[in-house]
Amino acid sequence: MSAYKLPLLSLLLILSSIATSLGAPGNPPAYDIKVHIKGIKQADTVYLARYYADKRYYQDTALADAKGMVSFSDTTQLKEGMYFLLLPGQKIFDFILNPKSFSISLNLADENLVKGASFKNSPDNTAFYDYQKFFMRQKETADSLNTLMKSASDKQKESITKQLLAIDSTMLNYIQTYLKNNPKSLFTSILNTTKDIDVPPAPKRSDGSIDSTWQYHYYKKHYFDNVNFNDDRLIRTPVLVSKVDNYFKNLVVQRPDSIIKEIDMILAKCANSKDLFEYFVRDYTYKYETSQVMGMDAVFVHLGKEYYMKGKCFWASPETVKKIKERVEILDPLLLGKKAPNLYMTDTTGTYRYLYDVKAKYTILFFWDSQCGHCQQETPKLYEWWLKNRSKGIQVYAANIERKDEEWLKFIRAKNIREWLNVRDSKTHTDFKITYDIYATPVLYVLDQNKIIIAKRIGYENIDDFIVQYEKSLKTK
Repeated sequence: MSAYKLPLLSLLLILSSIATSLGAPGNPPAYDIKVHIKGIKQADTVYLARYYADKRYYQDTALADAKGMVSFSDTTQLKEGMYFLLLPGQKIFDFILNPKSFSISLNLADENLVKGASFKNSPDNTAFYDYQKFFMRQKETADSLNTLMKSASDKQKESITKQLLAIDSTMLNYIQTYLKNNPKSLFTSILNTTKDIDVPPAPKRSDGSIDSTWQYHYYKKHYFDNVNFNDDRLIRTPVLVSKVDNYFKNLVVQRPDSIIKEIDMILAKCANSKDLFEYFVRDYTYKYETSQVMGMDAVFVHLGKEYYMKGKCFWASPETVKKIKERVEILDPLLLGKKAPNLYMTDTTGTYRYLYDVKAKYTILFFWDSQCGHCQQETPKLYEWWLKNRSKGIQVYAANIERKDEEWLKFIRAKNIREWLNVRDSKTHTDFKITYDIYATPVLYVLDQNKIIIAKRIGYENIDDFIVQYEKSLKTK
């Protein structure tokens, strides 16, 4: 069939609350939606809700009267986008909010609410539902033909195939006519966003061979050709975020540098669209600040430096920018590939031992606290692992963050962890929370022979596999 597909808008409702901009009391209604629902009972509740990216939010509530009428009217300023009604029986009915005063007629008895739906004073919704009804009819015909195809003779199959191709052509013509006649409607933006890219055959090289990656690169390069990133209304539909998420999931290499490049591309495309720009900056900032994937904090650091700290985030308060700046300044020196900050701490004899003086192929920088229950379990396990692996050129700089000697020394003696380098900041030179982002213990960093951070915040049980993969990666460079 065609490259267009009906947006999957009737999804499971996720209920939440979100701040809205309210008009002053006594002002005329900012929206006024009348809904006649055949088959609804008096006093049944109907909810008005809205889409925002991949989430759904309650907006208003109304009760049906004895005639099946439901009215939503308020001074709340609602932006144009996709909204929906949550009806009795958990039925979902999607519509476009534009204009803000119109009426809807539905039949609750319909298994598919699309069939009996109609609108007054809402050309976009009329077009939206005419589209759905048309495609439903075409699909029903195509399904019948495909059923016949299973038992058809060769001659009949040829005829059925022609009919299916004709249906496909009719559907494409229908869409193209609508797009041409309604270039500025939200429904047009939705259709274009859901349109997939037609990838041509890969051209042959001069020797007659074909580059097996050509179509992939073409598809990636043109993936967003039909998307209007200047249309802020799209953030109030589910289709744009789904399109972008699919791009990052299936077409972007999951490395920080690759992700940063692609995020910058998306943000450049929507730089003139305040709602889209704000959503994507906020979403990516939160996603990569909280990511549990090692190394992805580099994406957060980039967003903080490039967007918040350069004053591009018009919605962010000075306090928010300050907090992000502080977080960036902590994480930036600790990114993978950076040289670890030096430490100068005293060992159990009171002698200063510098991190940079440790001579080893790999240095395990281990922050712990003898009063931490998790550390009490993990520290002896790491020590046993190290005893088995130290011959591979691995040393441990076991940095205890306590400010008193007694408990530290007691634990070392009790667990007999004497042979690796036990150190403590007895002179209070280091603010561990800032220098190494130590807000909980234990924390483990892996450094190479030049004290470059190559891994962090992994468990001792993962070190072996990491080193194997790391050394393989060095051989391929």
